[in-house]
Amino acid sequence: MLEGSAVDLYLETAIAAARAGGATLNARAGDLGRVRTKSNRLDMVTEADIASGVAVCSAIAERLEQARFVVEEPEVYDLAGVSRGSLHDADVWVIDPLDGTTSYVHGYPCYSVSVALLHAGEPVVGVVYNVPADELIAASVDGGVTLNGVRTACTGTGAIADALIITGFPYDRDGLLMQQLPVFSEVMRTVHGIRRDGSAAIDCCHVATGRADAFWEFGLQPWDTAAGIVALREAGAIITDHEGHDWTPETQHVVAGNPELHAELLELIKRVRER
Repeated sequence: MLEGSAVDLYLETAIAAARAGGATLNARAGDLGRVRTKSNRLDMVTEADIASGVAVCSAIAERLEQARFVVEEPEVYDLAGVSRGSLHDADVWVIDPLDGTTSYVHGYPCYSVSVALLHAGEPVVGVVYNVPADELIAASVDGGVTLNGVRTACTGTGAIADALIITGFPYDRDGLLMQQLPVFSEVMRTVHGIRRDGSAAIDCCHVATGRADAFWEFGLQPWDTAAGIVALREAGAIITDHEGHDWTPETQHVVAGNPELHAELLELIKRVRER
């Protein structure tokens, strides 16, 4: 495990980097440049994504010359002059320079910059900057989680019938969506309400800050969740895959909530998937 002084340095670095990415996104709002797609027509990338990634990685590399990175947009490595890393390096920065690209493209005010440090495969520092709201969620192992400097925690809601749940929908509108919709339908019949904002990083932080009670989503990538995982754990939440296994960088299907609520939501998901 990293020493406390090192964690403090990394957290300060992550905060500066997330803010640098956010400033770039603000500067590029309304000037998206070329918009292209990746896996399908719904999976978009803008020039603002790339510019934010360069700003984030450059801010880290200026402070930590040996830093290695896993970034959602691969063009960033050469443009920022940084080293590509692996999720299982001793230390690696996992970056989503714009989580919520669809919202950004449409001018919908919910998107974020997500910056995490993984140490031996475990996230130890996580910062999510909700850019339109100017809210910065920062967390480190054994250091707690804060929202704009104020300590937060997940709720104590113990029954799914009393809960507000957050989810998202995958770009894969065939296989994964067909797995998601039956769960969505069953959860919707059970809970107080469901919210969907389009940024998994922000969704994780809504649970970590007590604004929602639990979160689940299928088909996520490590840069979507790594920073939020630190915030969730420090807030007292349990985070697993849809079968109850602990989160790892390879986990794509995520379930998170306080211990009681997590167990109930996980059981509901398992029950629906077994039908």
